[in-house]
Amino acid sequence: MDAVISDLLRIVSEEIKIYRNLVEHARRKTALLIQGRVDALLESNKIEEAFNLRLRALENQMVGLCRDLSLVFRIPHEEFTLLRLADNLEQPLAQQIRSQTALFGNIVGQLKSVSRRNMRLIEKSIQYSRGLLDLVSNATGSYKQTGLFKPPSVHPTFSQRA
Repeated sequence: MDAVISDLLRIVSEEIKIYRNLVEHARRKTALLIQGRVDALLESNKIEEAFNLRLRALENQMVGLCRDLSLVFRIPHEEFTLLRLADNLEQPLAQQIRSQTALFGNIVGQLKSVSRRNMRLIEKSIQYSRGLLDLVSNATGSYKQTGLFKPPSVHPTFSQRA
């Protein structure tokens, strides 16, 4: 049984390392989004895919281990969590699982935060691009179905000092 729990802790530790790498990668991606470097963003997406493939493989391994542990400790599969497992273990292992779970939650929270910021940057970029397209299409005489001139969705900002 100790070998299964050891394997589980190894997987959690590997996932934490990958998530740390993903957080750093997401922060670098923020800079790429700000700079508008499309080629670098495409390469960045490929790196993210590799991280995600590795996470899926680890997750599949973890599912099998958790299924086995849920049977051994008679924890219903749908109620099985690492914290619930820790409740059934001796103190040193239980504390190790609890600390890894807390660390994992913290890292995932960081990744969510950076990803939300990146998503907002992408949304702003899309809005800006649509506005520019509207502005260009209006410059060529775009009309509504009513026959009236279609106003641009992004209004240009001019300096008062100009």
